[in-house]
Amino acid sequence: MITDLFLNSCFSVVLNKTTKIKKNKSLYRDIIEILNFFKEKQKNEIPINIQNKLECLNEVCKLKLNEKTDDNVIDSILYGQKYKTLADFIAVKRNEEVPDDILSDHICQIRMRKKLNGVVSNYDEISRFLDIIKSGNYDSIDEIIFKYEKIIKEANFNLMESSRNVGLESSASLDLINDDYSPVLDMIRKKYDKTNTIHTGYTIFDKDVFDNGGFEKSRLYIFGGGSGSGKSTMILNFINNDITKNKDKKTSNNSKVYLYITLENLIDESLLRLYQMMFEKDQVKTLRDINAGIDIKKVIADRTKISGCSVIFKYFQKYSISCTDIMMHLDDVIDQYGKDSIRGLYVDYLDLLKADITNELYRLELGFITSGLKDIAVKYNIPVITVSQLGRSVYRNQDSKSLNMDMMSESIKKIEHADFIALMSKDQTKDDEVHLKVTKNRCGKDNVAIDFKVNFKHYKFLNGLKTSNDGRPDITSDQMIEIETLNATTGETEKFNPFKGMSEENSDQNLYNKNIANIF
Repeated sequence: MITDLFLNSCFSVVLNKTTKIKKNKSLYRDIIEILNFFKEKQKNEIPINIQNKLECLNEVCKLKLNEKTDDNVIDSILYGQKYKTLADFIAVKRNEEVPDDILSDHICQIRMRKKLNGVVSNYDEISRFLDIIKSGNYDSIDEIIFKYEKIIKEANFNLMESSRNVGLESSASLDLINDDYSPVLDMIRKKYDKTNTIHTGYTIFDKDVFDNGGFEKSRLYIFGGGSGSGKSTMILNFINNDITKNKDKKTSNNSKVYLYITLENLIDESLLRLYQMMFEKDQVKTLRDINAGIDIKKVIADRTKISGCSVIFKYFQKYSISCTDIMMHLDDVIDQYGKDSIRGLYVDYLDLLKADITNELYRLELGFITSGLKDIAVKYNIPVITVSQLGRSVYRNQDSKSLNMDMMSESIKKIEHADFIALMSKDQTKDDEVHLKVTKNRCGKDNVAIDFKVNFKHYKFLNGLKTSNDGRPDITSDQMIEIETLNATTGETEKFNPFKGMSEENSDQNLYNKNIANIF
């Protein structure tokens, strides 16, 4: 229920003219949404004094949305007889001197109230669901479980969407003659400031491939590779390299968090790999350290704290987590570490995520997944770095020049949403070399072929060198669309298996057994 105290807080926020706190249109929209939701739920149960103040606040916010000046707002409200009784109240609210920290708390109350609305909006559906269970009016337990998952996911989605303050209001609309340009300019400066990019730690990327010196906010980066190509290890290297590069540049007490979500390697495996690459130790020495009583978690944490950073590992079983679920975990990180705390999101890997919207065609589900990851990058203003499985042809590749976009499994739906795509292949004749080719790059140069030297024992990518790029030309997006359209006519619906059709000798399991030392 909305109280008189809450309405007073809202009036203090929207009418106060002394505050330095920026009030954008999204705030007025939030208040209107809260009031309308309350009126719908309570209907005739609202007291007269509350109702009058509620309607007045609603009118004030609508006028603010129409970009009326404060004087015009007051005149419009007090001109008629309806709100004459509130004249003295409005005059007090307009001239009261409320500290910015109190006003900031009032804004938080508004955001929390909207958040609560997101939960309550599913209340009626949840109640009906409980009635069905109590009555036993259902055919099977599977039906009930499916219904429950759908309701809860929708409730979580509403909760997150309603509580999200994206901070894009200032750039959603801009009149080049009349509007204040400074908020947009500030956003441009922050977004493209090199200090806000995440360094990869490799000169070939930071200086030659990326125009801005590293991973940019609001971008989706995909590294595709076959099994054992090092794609999972590469994104862990990115985290370690950025931590190392910033160890002498800690400028604030605010922790920067790297969120690493894995659907392939368990937490212990990911932790061991980070320790091995961080301290350049092989598995034997690492296990000796553990047996000697060394707390590798604490050692890694101490190293990251020097840079004012923290790494959060989260493991989920494949096809058990969706982009909506990831948003929930990102919100948890923000609640714990504060706004703008997330340095980057790393997902290993996207093909194992669950689509929020199911479809018989797996390629369409992948489209929902990559679109969801891109939405996350934009909504949270963070870079999202993920890896993906390549098609069978990558295992026959012997150099960077021959890597091609058509190797990407179910490719077009991954390609169209990504800002950056790089393809990776482990050299079949050299144990310490991985080939990489940048095939799409909205943030710099593309069609760049790179050979990386890799220390597999330490899970460490050492360096990368440009190679001659005179191999077959990369397939175009239009050609890819034609290929996908042709494939769609075959009615393929099964999930992609890179080892399908291989002989038993070259099967997934046997390849694993043969190359266990190099699998990562």
